[in-house]
Amino acid sequence: MAEPSSKKLKADTPVVLHPGLVNMTADERREIKDIVLSNAPFPHYQIPALCTPEHMLKVHTECVEELQSTFKETDLFKLYQTIDLANLKLSDPLATKLPALMQLRNALVDICCVSIPSHGVLQYTTAFRSLIADIMGCGPLTDKVDCAANVYMSGCHLLPHDDVIGTRCISYVIYLSDPEDEWKAEDGGALELFPAAEPGIPALVPTTFVLPSYNTLALFRVEPGVSFHSVQEVYADKPRLSIQGWFHQESAPDGVEQATQRQLAAMAATVAPFDPLSNADDDDEDDLSTDDIDYLKTFINDIYLSAPTIAQIQRAFQQTGSLQLQDFLIPAWADAIAAATRRDDATDHLGHGHVPAYTAGYGPDWAPQGPLYHQRYLRFVGPGASSPSAAASSGALLGTVQSDLVRSDAFSKWLAAVSGVGLSGVRSEVRRFRAGLDYTLAHAPDADHAILDAVVCFCDPGKTRHGDAAAGDDDAQSTWQTGFECYMAAKDDGVGDVAADDDENGVQIEAQHNTLSLVVRDTHTIKFVKFISAREPGSRWDVHAEFCLAAVAAADDDDDDKGDEGDEAA
Repeated sequence: MAEPSSKKLKADTPVVLHPGLVNMTADERREIKDIVLSNAPFPHYQIPALCTPEHMLKVHTECVEELQSTFKETDLFKLYQTIDLANLKLSDPLATKLPALMQLRNALVDICCVSIPSHGVLQYTTAFRSLIADIMGCGPLTDKVDCAANVYMSGCHLLPHDDVIGTRCISYVIYLSDPEDEWKAEDGGALELFPAAEPGIPALVPTTFVLPSYNTLALFRVEPGVSFHSVQEVYADKPRLSIQGWFHQESAPDGVEQATQRQLAAMAATVAPFDPLSNADDDDEDDLSTDDIDYLKTFINDIYLSAPTIAQIQRAFQQTGSLQLQDFLIPAWADAIAAATRRDDATDHLGHGHVPAYTAGYGPDWAPQGPLYHQRYLRFVGPGASSPSAAASSGALLGTVQSDLVRSDAFSKWLAAVSGVGLSGVRSEVRRFRAGLDYTLAHAPDADHAILDAVVCFCDPGKTRHGDAAAGDDDAQSTWQTGFECYMAAKDDGVGDVAADDDENGVQIEAQHNTLSLVVRDTHTIKFVKFISAREPGSRWDVHAEFCLAAVAAADDDDDDKGDEGDEAA
């Protein structure tokens, strides 16, 4: 059979990439490379026109009309995701409905597909990969190219990470949102790039923002401990559509182990030790006295202090391992905290859809907490308030709840009574999770024993609203749909899918005003506070305490004693 002529090949070859890319000269490549390598905070670039206008419009239409996506939500992200497009065969029925998209995919991996009657020809080149390698200043790229489509609806996001997995070398994003509706900064959904606060540790505030403009290609180099980025929450009520993936190199990048060790050390530095409880070793001091009850009444709702109610709570807690006590603090404290926190959120322009400022709430009394790949929130470091005064600040009021209630001997006795477990130590903090900014990510427990979490949450209840559009839920929901605290069994990858509909979801505790949540977690349980959407009425504020179980501590002491005896005998 005669080979087709070169003229026939050219005539049948679809025009996919923009001529400015195909015909780029060596001097133009060097000029772009210089820009890439000088770009801060790390090498990146946005190609202003990836495809011809005609072809990209076809790709956009096919993605909107033919691609099906599945809602996914974990501690790290909330988005819709399609099937793996890189491994979609041309013979697949779906591929036949996506000819323009398949041609774009093949252009990315340098496969020029030519349709010829009675037989087909695949012409393999390395032109596009060579272009990417040249302008990004990296070595040769392999023919492995990952490819999938993502849709970010209002409220969707991707939290900071560095993309370092295996042989990934260059991350790319092709933006495909509606060409008739220009994407603006106030719509959200920008690709955020973070500088280094110190070697290997990213800053908490991004310095570069890449808008998801139609028919552009965003590129950045994947580097351990360097390429930290995120997708800003989408604020607009319109979809952010993109095709995203990675170009690969032959081997994993250098410095992965060193970067991992630095990141783990930075996380470990944030872990506070447990302070021993003064009554932990005195059995005679375990029971709640009349004086203890009288003291607790200055903070806690009377209903939770009667002997029958305490017994009832203990039975419920021992059956489930978790519970929530609503209207926990007396109105004097709860109302003062509600007024102060609402006032601070209004001052900082947080919540109700406001685009947040990254340094909102920073001040002498509120310190930002990282590292970014682990958590971001504000911690109260100022003095407490002497009384629930209307003039007191939110931090001072919450600081007093922490110091005078949660860390009091009376509270630890009450907590032991309602949980049915002995307690030996405590660590605590006052946190503010700002709307549109803050979160904690799932991670392995930092203690080698079981812990009782006691968290008093405060948030503006706002107005009751309906289901989450991003999750496709039209049923009535509780007022807050984000900012929940999630507990689940650790999987092999260390995270869980909070959107999965199965029996392994663990415990998900919604953010509710003036509510105490109690959860016992073992060493195989991970937890996180889900990213707070800018659509919420305001920040999530809480007094977060962790109590060490006395039985565990006693067992550890016994083991130490046995070890000492063995040393002496030897």
